[in-house]
Formats: sequence, C-alpha cells, structure tokens
Amino acid sequence: MYEEQHGFLSRWFRIVVIHNYAKSDSLVNTVNNQQPFGVNILMVDSGPGLFSKLFCHLSYVYSFKTYYYPRLTETVLNDERLKEAIKLAAWETASNDGSNEKEAMTKAKDRAKTILLQMESRISNTLLKITAWVLYKLLPCFIQSAVLLPSQIEILKKANDSGLPLIFLPLHRSHLDYVMISFILLMHNIRNPLIAAGDNLKIPIFGWLLRGLGAFFIKRRIDPSAGRKDVLYRAILHTYIMESLRAGHNIEFFVEGGRTRTGKPCMPKGGILSVIVDAYMDGTIEDALVIPISMNYERLVDGNFVREQLGQPKKMETFGSTMKAIWSTLMGNYGIVKIDFCQPFSLREMLKSFQAQQNKLSVKNPIEKKILKYTMSNSSLYGTDFVVEEHRQLVDNIARHVVYDCSKSTPIMSTNVVACLLLNKFRDGCTLDKLVESFDVIRREFEWKHVDMAFSGESIDIINHALDILGPGLVKQQRQEITEAVDGQLIKSNVIAIRPVSILPNVIELSYYSNSMLPHYIMESAIVTALYAELQSRKENPIISKNNIIFFQDVLVKRTLKLCDILRYEFIFCKPCQDLEDFIITTIEELSYTGIISLNEENYMEEEIWSRRYAQNFDDSSDEEYSNRNRIRNIQYKLNLDPENSTRMEFLHTLLRPLIDTYTLSAFTLRKLVGRSLSERDLLHEVLSEIKTNLDRGIVSYGESLCVDPIKNSFKLFEKWNILECLLQENIKIFYLKLDYDTDAAIKPFYQDIAAFKWTRNTE
Repeated sequence: MYEEQHGFLSRWFRIVVIHNYAKSDSLVNTVNNQQPFGVNILMVDSGPGLFSKLFCHLSYVYSFKTYYYPRLTETVLNDERLKEAIKLAAWETASNDGSNEKEAMTKAKDRAKTILLQMESRISNTLLKITAWVLYKLLPCFIQSAVLLPSQIEILKKANDSGLPLIFLPLHRSHLDYVMISFILLMHNIRNPLIAAGDNLKIPIFGWLLRGLGAFFIKRRIDPSAGRKDVLYRAILHTYIMESLRAGHNIEFFVEGGRTRTGKPCMPKGGILSVIVDAYMDGTIEDALVIPISMNYERLVDGNFVREQLGQPKKMETFGSTMKAIWSTLMGNYGIVKIDFCQPFSLREMLKSFQAQQNKLSVKNPIEKKILKYTMSNSSLYGTDFVVEEHRQLVDNIARHVVYDCSKSTPIMSTNVVACLLLNKFRDGCTLDKLVESFDVIRREFEWKHVDMAFSGESIDIINHALDILGPGLVKQQRQEITEAVDGQLIKSNVIAIRPVSILPNVIELSYYSNSMLPHYIMESAIVTALYAELQSRKENPIISKNNIIFFQDVLVKRTLKLCDILRYEFIFCKPCQDLEDFIITTIEELSYTGIISLNEENYMEEEIWSRRYAQNFDDSSDEEYSNRNRIRNIQYKLNLDPENSTRMEFLHTLLRPLIDTYTLSAFTLRKLVGRSLSERDLLHEVLSEIKTNLDRGIVSYGESLCVDPIKNSFKLFEKWNILECLLQENIKIFYLKLDYDTDAAIKPFYQDIAAFKWTRNTE
C-alpha cells in the first residue's frame, strides 16, 4: 500500500546514501546545476486586480495556503510511556525526600503538565501570515536580496505533497535562519515545521511570537546536575516529538545545536535526530524525508562572536537587547542572503543502506555481525544511559552526512572569498589588481568544482561590493603612489592598496567570513601541511636539495592521517561512508594534476607504470582486499617548487596554521596541570593567556589563533587521547592529567607531535 501511494517518491528520492554514497556527488548537485544563481524571493508580482496592485504584499500573503496544526497537550500527557516516566519520577521524589507517594505522584503529574505547556508550540496560520507581511516590508531595509533556486522549491513541493513528515536540518549561522526558512516555506504553500529552539529565546513578547511561528522550547541544559538525569523532562521531550510526527507535523532543528561561532560548520549533535530514527524504527511513521539546508550571508546579521571567542561570557538574550539588535539590524547593510535546500532523502532508504552495509561486513566477519533493531531504550533523550551502539553509530553517520553535504553546498559569498584571500595570501596587503587576479583564480577553480557561488558579474565590481560590505573596520583601502620603470623612464602612478585589519579583535571577525571557504580546501590543506611536517623532519638530511625533494606516498598518508586525527573535532574530512585513507590518496593524486607534485616515474620500469595506470581504470570494489593501501608503499612523488606552486602551497598551509598554533599552545599549556587540577574556565584562560603572550612576542603570527572554540575542541581531543581526565563537580568541569602524563617529560613529546605541523617552509 505504501509503495502504491508513494511510488513516485521511491523513484524521486531513492538515494543509496551509505555504501554507494562515496562514489556519488553531493545530494544537492542535481538541484543546483539547473540554474546558476537563483531569484530574489523578496520581489512579488502584483496581481491583475486594483487591490492587488495597490496592496501587492497584503494580497499575496492573504492567498497563502492554510494548514491544520493540531495541539498535542492531551495526547502527550496520555502517552503510556510518559505515564511510566511520571511514576518513576514520583518514586524517585518519594525515595529522596521521604514524602508521601500519592503527593509525589500529584507533584510529578503537575510538573509534567507544566513542562509540556512551557515547551510546546502553538503555531498559528494567522500569525505566520502577519509575520510574512511584516518581513516583506522589513527585510528589504537591510538585505539587498534573498536568493533561492526555483528548482529546489519544486522538489520541496513534491516532498510536501507526499504526506510524509519533512525533517528540515539547517546549518546554523544566525537567528534569521529559522525566520527565513519559515518565510520561504509559507510563501510557497509548504507546511511549516515545528522548530526546536533553545529556551534562552523564551523572552517576553518574542518568545510568544516564536512559539506562534512554530518554535517549541528546549532547555539548554536538560539535566539539573551532574550524574543525575531528568527522566521526566527527557520523556516529555521524546514523547512530544514522537507525537508531533505521528500527527503529521514537520520538524526542524539545527543539527549543530547552536550557531557556529567560527564560520565553519560545528560537529553535529544527535539527540533529536535519534528520536526521529526511533519514530521510524518503532513504526510511529512509515518514513520521513530528510532535507539538509545551508544558508549564507554576505554579512552576518547577528553582529559577531568576538567577545565569546576572546573568552568573555555570552550575553543572555533579553527584551531590551533584542529590540536594540533589531534596530541596529534595520539600520545596516547586510548584502545578499542565499538559501540552499539540498535534495531530500528517504530515512527508510538510508536505514536500509546502513543495514546492507552491516550485512556486507558480517559476511566477511560473522563475529562482528550486528543487527539494527528497535529497543525501548534506543533514544539518548529517553532518560537512560543505555544506547545500542549500532543505533548511536547510525545517528552519528546520518548527522555527519548532513553536515558534510551542507558544508559543501553552502553558498560562497563574495565576502568569503575576499576575506580568505586577504588573510591567507595578502596578509601584508596587495593592490586591487592583484586581488582581482587571485579572485579570478578561485572563481575559475570553484566553477570547475561546481561550487555554488552567490555572485556574478565582473570580478572588480564584486570585490568592491564585498569590500563595502565588510567595511573599513575589517579591511583598509588607501591610494598609494608608486614609481615604475617603463622603457627606461620612471613613471609615477596611483594604485589602490588593500590590506586586512589583522589586529585583535578585528581579525577574529574577518576570519569568520574566511572560514566558510575551509571545507572546500581542507583535505588539500591537510596534505600540504603534513608534507611540510615531513620536510621539517628531514631538514638535516644532506641529500635533500631544492630541486630534488622526493617523498613516499605512504609516509605522507600516515602524516595526513595524524593531522586529521588532531583536527577531528574541527572538520568532517570525508563522508562517513568513505574510507579516510583512500580519500587522502585520491586527493594526493588530484594534487599531482595541479603540478605541485608529480609522480617520480624514473624509479619504475615502464611496464610497471603502464600496469598501474591501466589498473586505475577499473573498479576495485569487486575485490576490496586489494585496495589502494597495498599499492602505494613504493609510490614516490617529486615536489615541484616553482614560484606558482610555492605560492599555492603557502596559501593551503596558511589556511590551517592558526588552528595548528591554537592546538600546539593548548598542548603546551597542559604543563600547568602537572600535579594539580583546574576548572575548564581556568584552563581555558591559561591557554588564552599563553596564546596572547606568544602573539605579543611575535612567536605566533595569527591573531585568529586566539579563539575559544578550537581551544575547547582541543580539550575534547586530549580527553579522547587519554591524556586529560574530566570530572564534573557541581556542573563544573574539572580537568587533570592522566597518571601516565602527569610530568613535564611526558607532556613534552605529546606537544612536539602537534607542533611538528606548524613549521613553515623557507621559500627562499
């Protein structure tokens, strides 16, 4: 019956997302290639009547389709599993407080109802339409255009007509994200979703407004204290999401959790996604269509996150601060916003692919056979610590796929390219002509890679527009007089010199825009950085010369794997279904096409070279045991150090250098934990102080290294490596060194392993 009703979806949305996904293009490619740029959705054509011509926006909003959005209060409270959670909460209260069980049950029921009423959405068609009309009036005040591909909307309409729940998973940059998504869906008559929002947004008036637009509020910290789970709250949240899906609601949540503070995607969180998977696996829903979304802004509407990145506490949202932010926004110029709805994929098909992959692995190793099945305790939100490992891995794979594809499909703005070039290639400044030349190189490269670029026209006009948007606080422009020798005569001329403001805190804000480019360069950058580390380890070798630098591919692969492990909490280097080592090898081969490196063929017999090249034309999937790893040990490459290649390598290396400096100094600061412990806040400030000292002394050259988020990620890495131990005391993280590392001598080699990647090659 399902196939009869939704057969067209199986043809439209069926995507092999796990075991074949490594060989396919991004989910969004088939959508984006139909039209190069998109249309401005803020433009509305007036209708034929007089009223439509005079009040085009009002008329247009009035015509929007109305949907039924059921309230679920009684349905949730009558859920049998929730009733069991209420009984458990009452029993715990009676046991801890020594109170009467009947009174404890009454209190638990009252608390459950209070939690639900504070949490649930009260989405209203009327409020949606009023807000849409207001947005048509206000958005043009500070946004030049909001761009969208019509072909993507057509796909969303087909998905909406399927009757299946739509799960919208946007990357999170701004508070404007969810407003724009709801606005777009409403104006195209697509059912608006319920949106998971942090309870920090539940402020007077605006909290009520967001609730009416679809928001349901979740605590930022679900559990009241360390080591104690709020079973009742978790059960209500789990039940509310499940019943919302059963009732036909669409769901939207930010898979990263919060807004990115650095400009690059954050690692995903799987809490709500695990409930969606549960809903399918226990039969609550037949299927769901997952829709990744990526948005980008020429200038971030939310201001910047510099204060937080410098270690100052986040300012909580209030009515006054919100009004002030709105007024400031309306007075600003934020350029273009572009929204990309990636192609939807079937949750059911993804689960089938995952099971097929597990079955394939079990054929090779029956002991490792795992069966994916539903259990009552699968979900990490449902008040239990026990989570089936296959379920956890599945949710993580889906989440990482979404973030990876969104990062690759995120529209690249003119400000991103200009900021990236100024910070990583022209940090000491350049002429406008030089900037245009390098801008064109990136533009051609991205066109060849089919990267979505949200700009068109002459490069010099695009750059001037970007410089205007970034403003003089981030980029300085000035006219300079230069003297050139032409035909033996000295000729004076005026040029425009452009340089980034590379002092704190301005450079941290500028790096936010630059970091949007990182996902498109990350693997190349990691390989070049690893190659620099290899050259550093061999710098005393007398056989090395500038024109004869040779290295083995397997050595470079191992160093790159090490660097990827260091930066595991910063980037998703490849799709979860891909083998990272194979992906590195493929990227090395692609680098050889650019001329930076070339195969050292003189060490191979002609027959061996021909055989290897011939074998590369065939699919090795039929014999996976004969993988690339068995063929690369003796492959050698030459490093080609002509000026163009050297410039390219420096650019790729510089992209990662601020992060390497941060991790290196974070590791160096661990010596202050020898024989003692520190809270996370104190340890964080110790690392910030160490970086600031090195900046002042000129040892560290990149002000953007002074950044809280990567420091916190480095702590996660050190925990993963069993160097740091973390204990929770009254909800405060306390760090101390593991016994094997609790000496200066033990910390030093660990620090040196990371510091090896910060060496810069002497291009002279």
